[in-house]
Amino acid sequence: MAENVDLTFSFKWSKEHTAQLIKLRGENDELFTGVKHSASVAWGTILEKIGLQGYVTPLQAKKKWDNLKKIYKDCKYPGSGEGVGGKPTAATWPWFVLMDEVLGQRHSTNPPVLIASIPEDTPGPSTAVVDLEVEEKDEEESRSRRKSRKRDREGEMFELIKEDMRLNREAEERRAQESRERMDRFFSILERIADK
Repeated sequence: MAENVDLTFSFKWSKEHTAQLIKLRGENDELFTGVKHSASVAWGTILEKIGLQGYVTPLQAKKKWDNLKKIYKDCKYPGSGEGVGGKPTAATWPWFVLMDEVLGQRHSTNPPVLIASIPEDTPGPSTAVVDLEVEEKDEEESRSRRKSRKRDREGEMFELIKEDMRLNREAEERRAQESRERMDRFFSILERIADK
């Protein structure tokens, strides 16, 4: 597939090829599953449909698509206070309309807007107050659980420290006892030597 591509040759995308790339990428979105190497196969399929297989690698097609997406997002959501400054805009960029048809309705590009389903003049309890009370209750329970877990951890830590201290004290008492026994044996040996 890509082994026939001359890597020293730099392909110049024509307007027709770019338009076909955008349309086919939108039509074949299901091929881009996120599974390892599936995108490379999908780009190869698109390049074959355009008639560019052997001229453009799947990696080059992906790079072209990524650049188109970046420019599209810059045109769709220009930075605040950012002047035109030679950058393309939605009105001046020739691929904006095609890209908007492909990407404009995606939730990643155009998140859905949530609207109230209850008319404003409908009387009823304020859900904001109820939600706030529920949130406060949940937060209080969460705080209580954290404190309880902290107390449990502190209790466990305290027990471990007490156990360690007890074991150290026992070991120290054993060493002291062994030392006294050695000293007693030493003195008894000295007494026997002195008696002779």
